[in-house]
Amino acid sequence: MHLATLIFALTYILISLGENSPRKLDRPTAALLGAVLMLATGVLTRAEAAAAVDLRTLSLLFGMMTLLAVLMQSGLPAWLALKMLERTNAGKNPGMLLALVVFASGAGSALMLNDNICLLGTPLLLEITEQAGLPPMPFLIALATGSNIGSVMTLTGNPQNMIIAQASGIGWSAFALRMIPIGLLCLLADWGILLFIFRNRMKPGSQGADLSQPVSIDVRRNLAVKSVCAFAGLIIAFLAGAPMDLAALVAAIGLLVWLDRPPREALEAVDWPLLLFFTGLFVVVGGLVKADRPWLEGHMAALGGQMDLAGTVRLSIATIIGSNLFSNVPFVLILRHWVEAIGSPHFVWLALALASTFAGNLTLFGSVANVIVAQGARRKCPLGFADFLRAGAPVTLVTTAIGVAVLLLYRIAGWL
Repeated sequence: MHLATLIFALTYILISLGENSPRKLDRPTAALLGAVLMLATGVLTRAEAAAAVDLRTLSLLFGMMTLLAVLMQSGLPAWLALKMLERTNAGKNPGMLLALVVFASGAGSALMLNDNICLLGTPLLLEITEQAGLPPMPFLIALATGSNIGSVMTLTGNPQNMIIAQASGIGWSAFALRMIPIGLLCLLADWGILLFIFRNRMKPGSQGADLSQPVSIDVRRNLAVKSVCAFAGLIIAFLAGAPMDLAALVAAIGLLVWLDRPPREALEAVDWPLLLFFTGLFVVVGGLVKADRPWLEGHMAALGGQMDLAGTVRLSIATIIGSNLFSNVPFVLILRHWVEAIGSPHFVWLALALASTFAGNLTLFGSVANVIVAQGARRKCPLGFADFLRAGAPVTLVTTAIGVAVLLLYRIAGWL
């Protein structure tokens, strides 16, 4: 086993442990440590490390996060979410509230990244369920699972899809056209599964939906109008086939200029640690692939080279397991080198996007979105590993099966 493999293993042990690691390292620092070790030990030269960093993915992430920062600061998404929640009459119709949470979080994630939807939705759900006298756990799990499922519908719905976008060359509209039907079917399945699992735990509270002291959210109209216009322009650019990284940068910088105000507030809201995390991962995976390509190819050969039903099932199972062991982003980074060498690449890219995204619903730590919900609700409703697994396991298995079946039907129909 090469030194690069040991550095890779150390990096992902530290990433998995997070701040529970011996030196209290968070995920970005662990990834950067791995990148530095790849350079310091000579696995990669500085030129090779620089070449391993995918600036297109980082640019797309930065552009999307900047646009979302301004939109969130306007208060418009929170206001819209609150109005929808208030109109469901949650205390008398918890099933309808559950459906709203699943589908609204799914639709929002397709456009606004699943992590942001969970950041936005968790405090609102806690407030609404408290006022309605409902237990918050079913709705919090619906928020997490719905946002993960919905993010599969576009190439900008989650970080691993952004990586696939740059590696595959699939257009935003072509991807969305094929994945939106899958996403909607799987959101429906998610709602049905959660409704069945929590059918005895969503009894309306005796106090009903008491909104006598509703949450008040102020909307900064100037920011809202301009950010919505910037997003609309970005979607039009995506549909027109513009390079996604360039379109996102133009939209983000154009919005900062148009705001006619100091951009510091928006730029400070960008998740810079996430960008550093990606940068470190690119270098770590680049070192592993360079030094241990034969070893990797030997293990990946077990997936087979034919993407028939059996091959697709093997890929999906391996992706679900790998995404929960290593996290979906690094797993996709590794597997993309194998996908590029296999037949039917568009089919495989879509299957990888689907399985790596739905894998996030398996466990509480399978997705950053899940962790965001758990941390946001820890004081009012601690969300345990077993609580999430009870719902996450069937949701993951059923939605993955549905998604794989639809993809195979696409290929039979000649649509892939």
